[in-house]
Amino acid sequence: MTAFSSKSIWVAGFLSIATVWSSLASAGIVISGSRVVYPAKDREVTVKMTNRSSQPALVQAWVDKGNADLTPDKADGPFLITPPITRVEANKGQALRLVYTGDAAASQKQETVFWLNVLDVPPMPKDKDSNFMQVAVRSRLKIFYRPEGLVGTPSDAAQGLKWSFVQSGSNYALRAKNDGVYHVSLSTVSVTTNGKIFKVKPEDMKMVAPGGSVDLPVQSLNAPPGPGTQVDFEWVNDWGSAQKLEAKL
Repeated sequence: MTAFSSKSIWVAGFLSIATVWSSLASAGIVISGSRVVYPAKDREVTVKMTNRSSQPALVQAWVDKGNADLTPDKADGPFLITPPITRVEANKGQALRLVYTGDAAASQKQETVFWLNVLDVPPMPKDKDSNFMQVAVRSRLKIFYRPEGLVGTPSDAAQGLKWSFVQSGSNYALRAKNDGVYHVSLSTVSVTTNGKIFKVKPEDMKMVAPGGSVDLPVQSLNAPPGPGTQVDFEWVNDWGSAQKLEAKL
């Protein structure tokens, strides 16, 4: 699910710089992977990025705890990033080193999610006297901080989701409850009941936190599910791949 939205506009003279979001790749900077897993036992984790543009790019990186509006100078994520600002030449690669600095709010009994921001600022045009718009693209990736000694695996958490239906206005929603200690990111969900298939819209997909639950509105499901109802869903593993599972209700 890649969403682009205009977040900020700075104006200086004839230059306006707009920032948009991308979940995976920027205009020229491509990040390896769609998520970052940080095992607590590791001293650091490396995130690789490549500039596939024909021009150099200036990249700035920072980590936050979930507030997408925080600027780099107010970033509250407990990670040291090296380098925080770097120039990536055209068709070249660069690695970001992430070092966990400790956070009292991070549980040692379950995963904690932080967010890695990577801002790609393209170079200024050679003709500075003309009007132009420069677009800086920010990518936001989840960082899963994983303490040592957690019980089970992310796959166990996905398979252990408990599904139920709840009334949501005139329709029904599907509730997913996670009793595991890992986050479960859902990418597709559908319900087969009374011989019909009902789907959850892609924009309504959510991540189920450890010990938490989410309600997913099911399109056009306005009657109670019948016996033998089946939930088919896909969850995203550590490598960003969708894994198919099903559950009987």
